[in-house]
Amino acid sequence: MYTLTGNINSETNGIVIERNDTILDGAGHSLQGTDTPSSNGIYLSGNYNVTIKNIDIKGFESGILLDAYSTYNNIMGNTVESNVYGVNCWAYADNNSIIGNNIAGNSLAGVWIAGSSNDTVTENNIATNSLGINLQSSSNDRIYHNNFVDNTNQTSIYDSPGAWDNGYPSGGNYWRDYTGVDLQSGPNQNQPGSDGIGDTPYNASESNQDNYPLMQAFNNIAVQLALPPKTVVGQGYTYNIRFQLENQGWDAQTTSVTVYVNTTVLSTFTNLAMSGLDKMTLNSTWQTAAYTKGNYIISIIATPIPSEVDTTDDNFMWTLHLGVPGDVSSNTPGVYDKVVNMKDIAYLVALFNTKPSSAGWNPNADVNDDGVVNMKDIAIGVAYFNKRE
Repeated sequence: MYTLTGNINSETNGIVIERNDTILDGAGHSLQGTDTPSSNGIYLSGNYNVTIKNIDIKGFESGILLDAYSTYNNIMGNTVESNVYGVNCWAYADNNSIIGNNIAGNSLAGVWIAGSSNDTVTENNIATNSLGINLQSSSNDRIYHNNFVDNTNQTSIYDSPGAWDNGYPSGGNYWRDYTGVDLQSGPNQNQPGSDGIGDTPYNASESNQDNYPLMQAFNNIAVQLALPPKTVVGQGYTYNIRFQLENQGWDAQTTSVTVYVNTTVLSTFTNLAMSGLDKMTLNSTWQTAAYTKGNYIISIIATPIPSEVDTTDDNFMWTLHLGVPGDVSSNTPGVYDKVVNMKDIAYLVALFNTKPSSAGWNPNADVNDDGVVNMKDIAIGVAYFNKRE
């Protein structure tokens, strides 16, 4: 086992591995090339049972080259970016595993497999390459649970029958350019209800298709509100911000979440361990008494997980008005007249006895935030009648 203790710069081949049964752990360090033709960041030829992990490789013709008869090797958890080829399996480089890498921004191809068979490419982020993956005169390769995002061309396949999914319900790959819908479920996608898998296959080529394309990126954390958000809260009253954190990927993940009022940290949840496809409901309490009346931005922000592609749903934010308790009616969403009058009392009466499960529920009418609009809320409105900001 070899572990890097610093970064490496190289004008030719960076690291050549000549020994079988070897582990090379980059420990997060970088291997930087100078774009020299025929240079390789890491090079193997005829080796087996080699593991290459945790290295940031850039600036070579091939970031990692498994040359002729390199078999049963593992490429795991690396960042392979800004090379000509990212990971290259060439000429009987069979039975290798390319797992959990970030393969991005390579000028010719992210993954190039030629004349090789039984290789597995899974759980990789393959993004912004000129060509996502190339299969040429190869067979029985398995490509599933990868994210194919914003490559100029996602695939190029010639004479290379293989599997592009892991069956049902495990699924295939996430394709950013997939235009199908998820209305059905089941092995034949003909049963009621969505299941996170597209109802129609994704055609990787004329003769190769992903039968179960994923609707979400394989590694993805999403923040969602458990209930509709309040847009007005009475000054001095508590607001319980209930939200849901969802691991939409298949692997276990650990993340953290911070809740803000403007730039002030309201709550922090750290080291939240979630199994695959897990959901977690969390609650943050805002004590509003010390805040002045006015508009505030509420933000719930999750820390992105490794190899996450779509970070747009890692956060949820909205504008909330802190005003006079009982000022709840609004002809224009988010715009309040800053006075408690008969419009507000009538609105509370109209929503009397409603709950989150009720039709027409409006969380703003639940002035004291106890989960139901009742006489307590109407009494608050009456107590503040004719009060202005």
